[in-house]
Amino acid sequence: MFKVSRKHILLLLIFVFAFAYRLILMLWASYPPGADIGLHNSVINSITQSGNTNFLWNNYQMGGGLSLTFPGYHIFAAAIIMMTGMSNYIAQPVIVALFSSLLVLCAYLITKSVWSESGAFIVAFLVAVSRPDMEILLWAGYPNVITLLLIPLTFYLYLQKDRFSLVPFLASTSILVGSIYLTHSLSAAVFVATTVATVLIVMVSPKTFGTSRKHVFYWLLPLALGAALVAPFLVNAVPAYLSSNSSFTVVSAINSALLSTRVIPLTTILPLFACTILFFFLSKEYRGRFISLPAFLLFMWLLVPTVLTQGFLFGLYVDYNRFLYFLVLPVLILIGMFIDRGSIFFAHIIDNYRVLTSQVQKTTTNAHKTLDKVLSRITRKTLYAAFIVSIMLICVFAFPIFITPWQGTTDQSFYQVMDNPGYQAILWAKQNTAANSVFVSDALYGWWFGGFAQRPTLSAVDPQYLTIAREFAPANFAKNLLDTDYMIDNGYIQVREDGGYIGRHNPMFLADLNWTYFPYSFLQFNDSEITVLSQNDGNIQSTNITQIPVTGMQLADPQTDSPSIIVNKANNDFSYSEILTVSKGVQFVNMTIILQSTSENVSLDWVNFVLNSQGSFLQPNANTIAMLDAGTKEVGQLIFTQNQPQVHNYSKQYPCITELSYNLQGQSKAEIQILVGLYAVSDADIGDPAILNQTLITHQANPQEPQKNPPVLTTFDYQAALQQYSVSYVANRDFELNPKFANDPKFNLVFINSEVALFQVKGDANLAGS
Repeated sequence: MFKVSRKHILLLLIFVFAFAYRLILMLWASYPPGADIGLHNSVINSITQSGNTNFLWNNYQMGGGLSLTFPGYHIFAAAIIMMTGMSNYIAQPVIVALFSSLLVLCAYLITKSVWSESGAFIVAFLVAVSRPDMEILLWAGYPNVITLLLIPLTFYLYLQKDRFSLVPFLASTSILVGSIYLTHSLSAAVFVATTVATVLIVMVSPKTFGTSRKHVFYWLLPLALGAALVAPFLVNAVPAYLSSNSSFTVVSAINSALLSTRVIPLTTILPLFACTILFFFLSKEYRGRFISLPAFLLFMWLLVPTVLTQGFLFGLYVDYNRFLYFLVLPVLILIGMFIDRGSIFFAHIIDNYRVLTSQVQKTTTNAHKTLDKVLSRITRKTLYAAFIVSIMLICVFAFPIFITPWQGTTDQSFYQVMDNPGYQAILWAKQNTAANSVFVSDALYGWWFGGFAQRPTLSAVDPQYLTIAREFAPANFAKNLLDTDYMIDNGYIQVREDGGYIGRHNPMFLADLNWTYFPYSFLQFNDSEITVLSQNDGNIQSTNITQIPVTGMQLADPQTDSPSIIVNKANNDFSYSEILTVSKGVQFVNMTIILQSTSENVSLDWVNFVLNSQGSFLQPNANTIAMLDAGTKEVGQLIFTQNQPQVHNYSKQYPCITELSYNLQGQSKAEIQILVGLYAVSDADIGDPAILNQTLITHQANPQEPQKNPPVLTTFDYQAALQQYSVSYVANRDFELNPKFANDPKFNLVFINSEVALFQVKGDANLAGS
């Protein structure tokens, strides 16, 4: 009969604490944090619809289409939701909090079987307060949470193989391995790589590890049997993945974004490499030999993900930060065991010292009887316990790998996406729009919208977070739509223009840098600060161009090598036209401003532009100005080809603010032309002003000279893109952008609360019942 001991009760208390801690943090704000819960809910809703289920198809993510989100977790969650009737956003946190808490028990079992039971309790507690394990719950990496339990559980069974006959061992491990394959592709890759590397190395000289080739060979069988169990899924998933990432251009863009944002510095990784050898010292202490099979498995468990964090060195492109989660348990086992060994050591030293000093005191004097009585109650066990508690408290409060309740609420707030107003808008869309309505939203809210409103949603997700090539184009469209109306990018310089319905940074010029995927915002003409001074029958008037109604705007000649963005405005006194022409292979943009009075009584006196830019101000001569950003080794240069302005610089360093004032001399029509360029400079340019001046003058002399082997020119036209993606609604949470949609006759406001505005694309009939 199983007998419950104090140790079992302690382990149960740690498990209950871990579960309660995780669940409370996840539901601290009523709605679980993270955006990916919406993605998971879209998978659950897709696989639970009536009819045949296609596990590789998501009806809502990125407008609906091929999805390579492995469905193991979602199948399990769907079953729990249907059996219990819990709401989806409550059931999912409960499920993953339970699995994450079970890792406490798994960590205890592994540590106890490999090292010691006392160390196992320490490791179990450290897992309970592990910040990475909590963090992955907060950003909603739910499938990864499941596999972070399944992997150590499988390794535990590997190490305990001798306690099983062959059939139960293969049956249990094959089911676990198949579950890993079905749940999370990256976890499957890390698990297989760790297992295969361990087995192959051990099989070279099994006696060195104290085992046999036959023993470790049985570790390989579940890899094949587990794959066989989920073969119907894998047979379809593997070719789908390969075909979905066959576009070289798109994959290159995703890889470039990964390298720009998700590379882990080597200084962070080097200490992890150093930690790997510590397992062999523990092996010597507990197993009497430096090299043993359990120690080597833990060594490889830490080494393989550590090496993979630098996968870009050998052509592996993935979110490298994700590998860090696989390192957490081996590192916690190391920390826990060294806390245990350190506490034992210090308790032993102090106890011996106490015994020796007490003996000396007894032979010389009978004083300090009270102190002797107290000291006699301090045993080696109490000293050990005191060291354990003290060191663990120091670790929890001092080291960022562990999380305190107040740090937990801070992290929870950081990842929180949903609240009552946000969910209210989702419910409104679910109840009042047609099921096939296509929505556009930002990256975080878009996942929730697609999953819980159950509407195809294009989310403005950065490329480094995309998994397949087909998601790139709709994500890029959503980002552009929520930022601007028109964009032209020739690979050297990018121009964005909001089109006239909102007054802010228009136009904006961004540099395409060769060391990052993301364009660098370098300079902008703030159209809310562009003013025209005119006279009407002798009356002087000042007009901000944002107050002039838009009469037309377009992306002209988008299929040519020199497309233009044209924005026309007019009032009763004059018209104002802005033309931005970007040519393939040319580093300068032709910016032309045309003003013309529409009344005989109106004359044009001055037009003032305010230029905001990076870098420091330079003026080689009267016909050009420049801004040098030494940090990015980039220069922005303006060349005045007609009507030289009066230049007033108000701030020479970032933010560099310059005013350009054009004297229009009372004419009825004026044309201003400015060539705006962005290009890289050398260290010599930065270090020597004379060399830099010569570089600026050289570009001034030949601004339209095309570069050799120019990149592909790309454009964005919001009206054409809305039709291309059959967009019905825009869900906007950035209220600064509301005028961009509210003032545009293309859109109609249909819902708004304190946080979300829903704009319907006019001409779309996808309202429920319409």
